[in-house]
Amino acid sequence: IERVKCFPELLSLIIPWRHKHKMKNKWRLIIHPESEPSWNMAVDSALLQHLKEGEVTLRLYRWNKPAVSIGYFQDMDNEVNVALCRNDNVPIIRRVTGGGAVFHHEEITYCLIHPIEGVFSGISIPDSYKIISQPFVMALSSLGIDALYRPINDIIVGNKKISGSAQTRKATVLQQHGTMLVATNTDAMFQYLAVNPVAMQTSDKPVITIAELIDYESKEALYQKVIDAIVTAFSDVFNVSLQKSDMTEEEEETAKVFQQKYFLHDDWNKNKMPQQ
Repeated sequence: IERVKCFPELLSLIIPWRHKHKMKNKWRLIIHPESEPSWNMAVDSALLQHLKEGEVTLRLYRWNKPAVSIGYFQDMDNEVNVALCRNDNVPIIRRVTGGGAVFHHEEITYCLIHPIEGVFSGISIPDSYKIISQPFVMALSSLGIDALYRPINDIIVGNKKISGSAQTRKATVLQQHGTMLVATNTDAMFQYLAVNPVAMQTSDKPVITIAELIDYESKEALYQKVIDAIVTAFSDVFNVSLQKSDMTEEEEETAKVFQQKYFLHDDWNKNKMPQQ
């Protein structure tokens, strides 16, 4: 509880829920290595599709190539340098969650799928962003990085963004994606995204990575350190036991269908129309 003091407004949300759940709950923890961008989005959608009653899933994963994801409601041409992405073979994928365009490269991405009950019962989307940001702030703190939550869905170090999130809600379940910039090529980020060039010229780069802030022996060691910190922080904040797992056969089959029908095709990625 002491570590939640950096978010005093959350005490009224988290502590009553924890008192009602004195026994540790078990969440499913899925950690995936570098994967195809279209597969990453397909897996998250499949996990949402097959979430069992009362189950919670936290997935942490990486990308095997640079990619851009756009929010469900966005116009690709307004948000992304489409010509450069296609020239450089950088996939552009439409998420099922809202939010803005994101350049994915050398990062840890998370997906939390949680019933809208317990700590999230009666909680608005903005307040749920506050709650879910807490373990990431704590994880960064454990790495020696002084981070803060910035409404509505960012985590910052100084005034620079190190993590952003997007959420969708389906019936009684919420799904939130987010990124943690580990060693991202932030110069490339602003080439592929449609960023106002005047703003970039008149201000410092508005993002920062973990690799810029702490010493590390190797990139893989850094990734493992960040993953361990995130897992520990989620366990502490939500008072849960995270049980390592993998996808079920049913989830894998659904992910394959979603990858082929949606995330590999311009019909979906550009126009929100699934492949027939």
